Amino acid sequence: MKPKLNLFIRVLTIVAAFGALACAFLLKGKIDGALVSTKWATADAEVKAPIDFDGRIKALGALPTLLDAKRKSILELETSKKDLMADVADKKTKIEGLTAKTTELEGQVAEVTRKRDEATAALTDANSKKDGATAELATAKEELVAEKAKSAAMFTKEQVAQTETKVTEAEEKATKISARYSNLFNFANKSGVETAQAGFASDPLAEPAKDDSGKAVSAEILTESVLTRVTAYDASSGMIAFSIGELGGISKGRRFAIKVGGKDVGQVQISEVQTALSFGQIQPDADLRALSAGDVVSLKPAVKKASN
Repeated sequence: MKPKLNLFIRVLTIVAAFGALACAFLLKGKIDGALVSTKWATADAEVKAPIDFDGRIKALGALPTLLDAKRKSILELETSKKDLMADVADKKTKIEGLTAKTTELEGQVAEVTRKRDEATAALTDANSKKDGATAELATAKEELVAEKAKSAAMFTKEQVAQTETKVTEAEEKATKISARYSNLFNFANKSGVETAQAGFASDPLAEPAKDDSGKAVSAEILTESVLTRVTAYDASSGMIAFSIGELGGISKGRRFAIKVGGKDVGQVQISEVQTALSFGQIQPDADLRALSAGDVVSLKPAVKKASN
């Protein structure tokens, strides 16, 4: 072999050795870098790569399948997320609608509460008025019962019977007096007395006779005091009844001074007159305590009655 060729081969062998050595160092550095950069695979629960390089490279070869599964899972999750977001948006819309309804219902509840309070106040006022009306009605009933009791006390059956008896007796006396008057009238006519000019009619109950001018001629009745008995008396109302009536010269509307035992006690105004009974109202200035049922009193005209 030629010396030059031999030298070239040796040089080439040395260069190749150095190149192989450099490649070995470079490869070792890359392997170390790859082991460092893929160290996470040994701690990953799904990859579970071993520590050695070959086992790790083999485990990393299964990453595409794992990544595809992860991508599919992510896609499904994204789809679910979109559905959930749509559902959330729908529920949010419903919640907003329910919130609006709630606000409206709260307003209605406030209005109903206000009306309820007004109705409660009106009911309370109505109950108060009802209680007042009930109390007034009860008072009115009590007053009515008291008035009925007073009326019953003033006009008992015995008093009514006595009054009827007195009226009957008075009517009988009036009939007798009328008969006697007629006899006297006839006797006067027979004796030549001008009865018409004197103001006497043939019937004492008929209209009074008239004079030549057409004016009625009548005599003033009850111009003096007359004694009578108090048949009924109510001090609270001032109503009084006397045992004297039309036959005694009492007429409706007249006013009389009352004396009890010769003492003035006030005045009475006659409000109703019967044949032998009269009713009157004691005037405000009278001494009501000085009168009682059964008293004998004196009645004197307080105002003279004008002639017809």
